[in-house]
Amino acid sequence: MGQSASKEKFRESVTALVQLDVSADDADFWDELWKIPASAEEVFELIPASSARRLRDDRFANLATLFTQAVAQLCQIVETPYNIYFDQALNCVRVLTRILPFLLEKGDLGEADENVEQLCWGTGSNVAEDEKIGLMVGGTKDDGGDSNGRNSKMGKNSDGPDEQEPLALLVVHAAMHMLFLPQFTCDYYEDASLKGEASNSRAKRVETKEDRDLKAEAGLRLKKVEWGVSLVPTPTSIIWAPGIGVTAAEMGFDASTRKYDKNRIEVLRLLLTCCCDPLFAPADEYNPLASRWLAVATAADAPNAICLFYSLLNTILTHDPRSMPVSTGFSEGNHVKLVELSAQVLCILLDCGLPGRPDPVVDQTGMPCVEFETASKGGFNLFRTLLARVDTGKELSDIFTGFSRLLRNCYEVESTYMGGTKLECYQELLVLFWKFLEENPMFMTHVLTRCNVNEVIVPICFLMYKSRRDPAQIGLVHICTFILLKMSGERSFGVSLNKAFTKKLPTDLPLFSGCHADLLTITLHKLVVNGAYKLVPLYSCFLTIIANISPYWKSMSLVAAVKLVNLFELFSSPKFLYSGESAHRHLALLLEVFNNIIQYQYHGNAHLVYAIVRRKDAFGHLASLTLEKAQAQCHKVYGEHTSVKKDVDSKTGPVQIGSKGIPRMNGTDDASQSSSVVGPPFQPNEDWLEELKDSLPMETVTRLLQHLVPVVDEIVAGKMGVVDEQEILDALNEMTMVGLLPVPHPIVIRKYQPNQYTALWFTAFMWGVIFLRNQSLPLFDGQCIELFQVSLTDDDD
Repeated sequence: MGQSASKEKFRESVTALVQLDVSADDADFWDELWKIPASAEEVFELIPASSARRLRDDRFANLATLFTQAVAQLCQIVETPYNIYFDQALNCVRVLTRILPFLLEKGDLGEADENVEQLCWGTGSNVAEDEKIGLMVGGTKDDGGDSNGRNSKMGKNSDGPDEQEPLALLVVHAAMHMLFLPQFTCDYYEDASLKGEASNSRAKRVETKEDRDLKAEAGLRLKKVEWGVSLVPTPTSIIWAPGIGVTAAEMGFDASTRKYDKNRIEVLRLLLTCCCDPLFAPADEYNPLASRWLAVATAADAPNAICLFYSLLNTILTHDPRSMPVSTGFSEGNHVKLVELSAQVLCILLDCGLPGRPDPVVDQTGMPCVEFETASKGGFNLFRTLLARVDTGKELSDIFTGFSRLLRNCYEVESTYMGGTKLECYQELLVLFWKFLEENPMFMTHVLTRCNVNEVIVPICFLMYKSRRDPAQIGLVHICTFILLKMSGERSFGVSLNKAFTKKLPTDLPLFSGCHADLLTITLHKLVVNGAYKLVPLYSCFLTIIANISPYWKSMSLVAAVKLVNLFELFSSPKFLYSGESAHRHLALLLEVFNNIIQYQYHGNAHLVYAIVRRKDAFGHLASLTLEKAQAQCHKVYGEHTSVKKDVDSKTGPVQIGSKGIPRMNGTDDASQSSSVVGPPFQPNEDWLEELKDSLPMETVTRLLQHLVPVVDEIVAGKMGVVDEQEILDALNEMTMVGLLPVPHPIVIRKYQPNQYTALWFTAFMWGVIFLRNQSLPLFDGQCIELFQVSLTDDDD
């Protein structure tokens, strides 16, 4: 059958399903449907969103038969993976990938339709239907257990001879089996002898002193149990790439082949759509424990789950965008797509259930495991447990190296002629990096004390700078901000930023000679003065990051010093100061930055001291502010009705979640979605002025100015007004402020505290990214999505 003929035949079959009642007993129709060759693009083209919904709403019996038979065939191919049926299995995968999101629109997180519930989660038996399913791909009744064994083995519940497993569970398990099907998505399974060798090689791994020190720093203690759910990937040869969890030697062969990339992509898409029901839950009602589909995929008994975790992680982290395309005749684009899809699937599998327990547990053979009691509890997530249990210094270093290599691609691909393949999945990579920071207690300590954290700081700054004006990239700036805020709560982060910055980035950032703290500050300054309006709620986060690193900043560049004082002038200007009742909190953070550097890092920071001296009037005006002046300035700027649009530090937190969870997906820059304040216009009053005076730590800067302004004036007068600024800087460096400043204040570090709002934001943000990144083959239709807002055009199906 030619391509055009098969496409037309598939179109006719779809039309019949939508318009007619097709009996489940019509073996000719269904057999022919599954054997019609159709690419993924053709399946999506010939089953548009409108047809899929009509099939669900008007011909549910047809949809039920279609779904049931497709799942049954996948179960069958898993039991006996004959390659003559691979094409037919791919047809089933593509059809399921297309129709599952429309089923889940009316799943238990969506509109909760009773028919959909019974189809996906019903456990009633139908012996006649079982026989028909068994006959579909070549079995006979006389074959007995074997022909139907592939179905009965996977489709029967051990609790009773006539009780079936739910189809939802079967399709998720089938997809996870198919990701490791011999000659379909991997080369082969290990035999018993190889399994034994792999287990022995893992047992011989020696814990180093560094590993023990890391565990001690994280407060982790080893626990031994008699038995548990093993966390050892078995068999190791089916893992897609060596790296974390399994070495190349343990795999026993070179797993770098890319001949299975296309099939892996197809099945990963199916797994992704199986787990998409969070899309149809309103953001304010979303519960990370509610999805039964995700619970099945992340349960302790999910097939090949451990191998899948390491396959996805290693596929992502071993990819090198700088490498030239492989000379095997297969498309490099397929592998890049596999890397991106692996990141998306791993993000989703790590975003449900409860966090994993990081404390190491081993069984009586010394192998890592999870206690049965823990694994059987509701909300257990095997993937989060595996992530939390990565605990060797070498693997933690390899993870950091992989992230830094991939993130550097964002500027390397623009700054070099041979920059390699351009990645698009920076948002997914940053979410995964965040997951490691949050859930693996050893990772952040290892990165900050034993790795060069600046390898990820540079690309993070670059991405924030490049995305600052793009409304569609506001979420990217948010995730970068969260990462910086999380790490800035550690002293070692601020110390690491003192390393000299020598790279030349392909941006128009001002040139400076300094360290990575300078780069970070200059970038954040640019986001404030030249960023999209939706970044306004992040200003307090930006300033908190700078405040956290300021006590350890040894030598600030001239450019960074000027930018910081410029920010002080900006936030003390009437336009900002009177924009809202809490707007002065930004000034408190900036004063804390100045105080930290003056008290703890005075020598080496003459540039900042001199910048403060030169802008002494800004500090003087604020210190002498009276209620009359405040009211007059407010009236001059805002008139009778003070605007409240720029109340950039409202009490709802650093990121305000709209009714749909994340910024609008239609690309508009609607500030009211993120920063408007409900209430009467703000007017300065006595209470406000008193709070402002109490909250602004002005004493250190005031004392500094009282002592240094006359000194600088004297130097300038002595040179008849013509003086080299370097002479002033040298004089400031030689001075001592001992005894002239107040008693040094204690260093205050504001640590990031996880909460339900940021957790919800990450879920909505990640699904928003996945929705947008899967539009060339539109896995999801935006019409019924509730987790975030989608703007639909008239020609959408």
